[in-house]
Amino acid sequence: MTFRSSLPRVHRFIFPAPERSRQVRPVGGRCVTESRNPDEVAAGWYVYLREEPDDPELRQQFEAWLHESPLHRQAWAEINETLGVLASAPPERRERNSARRWWGRPANDRRGSRRMRTVAFAGAAMAACVAAFVLVPDLTLRLRADHYTQAGTTQAIRLADGSEVILAPRSALTVHMTAHARRIDLLRGEAWFVVHHDTSRPFSVVAGPVTTTDIGTMFDARTDGEETSVAVREGAVHVFAQGGISLDRDLHAGERVDVKGGQVTVDTQSPETMGLWRDGMLVAQGNTIAEMAAALQPWTQTRIIIAHDTLAARKVSGSYDLRHPETSLQLIVHPYGGKVVSVTPWFALVTGR
Repeated sequence: MTFRSSLPRVHRFIFPAPERSRQVRPVGGRCVTESRNPDEVAAGWYVYLREEPDDPELRQQFEAWLHESPLHRQAWAEINETLGVLASAPPERRERNSARRWWGRPANDRRGSRRMRTVAFAGAAMAACVAAFVLVPDLTLRLRADHYTQAGTTQAIRLADGSEVILAPRSALTVHMTAHARRIDLLRGEAWFVVHHDTSRPFSVVAGPVTTTDIGTMFDARTDGEETSVAVREGAVHVFAQGGISLDRDLHAGERVDVKGGQVTVDTQSPETMGLWRDGMLVAQGNTIAEMAAALQPWTQTRIIIAHDTLAARKVSGSYDLRHPETSLQLIVHPYGGKVVSVTPWFALVTGR
């Protein structure tokens, strides 16, 4: 399905250990290997040097790595520049990661060393909390849901009435079946519905403020708490919105509706482009890079942070593989000089010019 700007916000990188010349050896109690590219290794050195600024052996090993290759020196310069961009990013783009507070401390600040170590420990604790929120499913939502999907996974559901549902990544729903009605509450995310028509038992999907009632159809519904959309591939549905929103109409094949902040937009869309996420495909038609990052987010566990407003507003068109969000994100930003750098295991920073 060609996505809209409200679609959810990512990307899996591993924050590396430093490496050196095809060896495996301990460094400051850690095992160091040469299985990473220079950019990843530079990121690892950045953290370790801030954790142990007074370790002469670590500093010597870093200097040796730095002078082994011009590529190492370039990677080191770029990681310093990238983290500088993150520190200077607007407040709304900064993540609440206390580690950022101590990364910038000079390595030779002996007076602040003890305090830095204390803050570093607090940063590690904060990172664990962040990991719990990013990597562990939302417990409250999971307890409420009959069906729940984690990042990067989909689920095919066959309902008791013969209807079929495909649940997109990071989505949740509940199922209510009675002798007189069938209702699905889409609590979060996106789902594809192929409805077994039964005039005696209406089939409805509640997503945000919008209730969609089947008239005999195949359709897609999505909600993220701010915007709700419904797109019809075959047949027809009736859509109605609560909360004083002016929406009460039928939608037919090739039509879609988007509801955001009380505003309703009805548009047309080629039916064959609806629900392409089921096949792991993301199709963009003049969408911004910010919108692309949002569409990739459910397919990975790592948060994408775009630290460059001009780059975020750039528009792209093309087809991208949702099952490989890391590669897709790189392909999206590369034509505009953008770069994707791992900042922690849970955040990926997109910079550009």
